Amino acid sequence: MQPLPHTQRPDRKLAPRGPSPLLRLLLPSFLALFVALPGAASLSGCKKKSSDDASAQARKPVLVHEVQRGDITDLLSYPAELLPYAEVRVFSTIPDRILDFPWKDGQEIQRGQRVALVRKEGLDRGLEQMAAQLDGLDAQIRNMESELGRTRDLADAGVLTQNVLDNVETQHTSLQAQRRALAAGRAQLAVSAGNAMIAAPISGVIAGKTVEKGDMASPQMPLCRIMQIDQLKVTFRLIEADVAKVRLKQEVVLTLAAHPGKEFRGAVTTVLPYLDRETRTNTVEVTVDNPVDAATGQRPLKPGMFGQARLLIAEHKNVVLAPEPALLLDENLIAKQKQGETLRRAMVVGPDGLAQERVVRLGARKGTTWEILEGLNDKERLIVRGQHGLKAGQPVEIVGVAADKP
Repeated sequence: MQPLPHTQRPDRKLAPRGPSPLLRLLLPSFLALFVALPGAASLSGCKKKSSDDASAQARKPVLVHEVQRGDITDLLSYPAELLPYAEVRVFSTIPDRILDFPWKDGQEIQRGQRVALVRKEGLDRGLEQMAAQLDGLDAQIRNMESELGRTRDLADAGVLTQNVLDNVETQHTSLQAQRRALAAGRAQLAVSAGNAMIAAPISGVIAGKTVEKGDMASPQMPLCRIMQIDQLKVTFRLIEADVAKVRLKQEVVLTLAAHPGKEFRGAVTTVLPYLDRETRTNTVEVTVDNPVDAATGQRPLKPGMFGQARLLIAEHKNVVLAPEPALLLDENLIAKQKQGETLRRAMVVGPDGLAQERVVRLGARKGTTWEILEGLNDKERLIVRGQHGLKAGQPVEIVGVAADKP
């Protein structure tokens, strides 16, 4: 077998060859020429631009509001339902037929006017019978008085014993007691008979009429209700935190769904001196005048209307204000709150363009605007959008400024 040629032998390794002397001489010139070419400069610029884009993407876009000062009123707002100032149910104490009941629901009635008339012939006959019984007792008493006089004379003369005199005196006393009892019963029956004419106990309007003329009246079923509506009242329950803020004669502004854009004013007339043990609330009563409107001839307020009652607690001038969307709830801050204190977390943009975290203490509130007692200063850039998930020290990019007013 012929030996393999020298170039085909597998057990021999070829030594690596370096660049030729000519290539080593020309390589630096080629590199300098490559850097000077426009394409190379373009690649270098792309690298720098990519770095700037990455830095810009790291900045979170936010919307800010410049913190300002202003005035704010501290208001309490509670749901309000209008109720009659007074309401009574009218009953008949006589279980007999109704002879007259001319009223309709909604008609106004004055105190003392007749509401209805109930038949009372049976009571009248009873009164006549009792009057006759009284006449008979009077005759017996007169006769007994004469007999008592004679008995005393005979007893003084020694003809009759003291025992006989005592018996006559007892009979006379018993007849007098019977007369007094009968007279009292007759007077009571006369009162009942007088109730056949049912009078209005208050001035107001008829409501909830349940019977008509010819129906049978029953002491267990009201004939109707009378509501006093020249004044109305609103009752609501203060939560315990608001109890100390409300006082008698305090002004209350009512806004009602039935009268959009219109306000009605009343005053606190009752604050119960105790709290409900189950709900821990304090009942407050507000009175509102309800005069007849000359233009319509009707009273503008009606029992059953619903709306909001607002109580002016205090007015704060030239205070730091912030919009509610910028104030974040934080469970840790809520756990640290003292009684009557409200804490929130907020983010602002510092002069270096980095986010800063603030703990703010809130005061009065009006709508979506809060008074800031601590934590923010004038002219600071408060983040109102984009603050969720934002960390302190994170770079931000301001993409817009909210309206001047919170």
